[in-house]
Amino acid sequence: MKALAFSIALLAGAGLAAAASAQPAPTPQPPNLIDMPGNTGKAHLTVTSAEVKSNTLIPLDNSSWGKSISPQVSWTKGPASTKSYAVAMEDADAHLPGGPPITHWLVFNIPASATSLPASLPPQGTATAPAGMVSANNIAKKTGYFGPKTPPKSTHHYHLQVLALDETVPLTDGASRDDFAKAIAGHVVGTGEVVGLYTGPDQAPASAAAK
Repeated sequence: MKALAFSIALLAGAGLAAAASAQPAPTPQPPNLIDMPGNTGKAHLTVTSAEVKSNTLIPLDNSSWGKSISPQVSWTKGPASTKSYAVAMEDADAHLPGGPPITHWLVFNIPASATSLPASLPPQGTATAPAGMVSANNIAKKTGYFGPKTPPKSTHHYHLQVLALDETVPLTDGASRDDFAKAIAGHVVGTGEVVGLYTGPDQAPASAAAK
């Protein structure tokens, strides 16, 4: 009798294991722009920023809990084939349902002669953007920079990325991140990034809750 019960338990356990293994594997999250297929293995750009530093907390003023001011960013020159640059900030720890990472900033058609962007670019800031620069929509469906709005008591990784392109992208202000990703396929010749952190406040400030 004990042997029969043991056999039944084994069969039940095997059934549960089979059912568990039959569950579909989670769908991989789409990668950040510089890690998309075709964009890896390109020339390396060294990216630095006065506000976004490796594994360091991004200042409050550059977050949406603060003033949402765009950070300064610099990079080393791309290959001789570079015709323009793009700069993006994406949250690697937050994705749209079944979609790409949360895009906080995406500007492109930065002239090939440029190797930096100043802090505080429009529309929030007062700095002057390079001639010809185009701004895609961010997660808030607005052009320009939208600072980290990490949930309270959470820490997310924010990838400040630079892509060197062998083209100027045929898109205008308000383009979507998806349209940009499609337009640069096969045109990325160099990439680089710096990854900063932001930790949400213990409690959302009342003044920021409406942003």
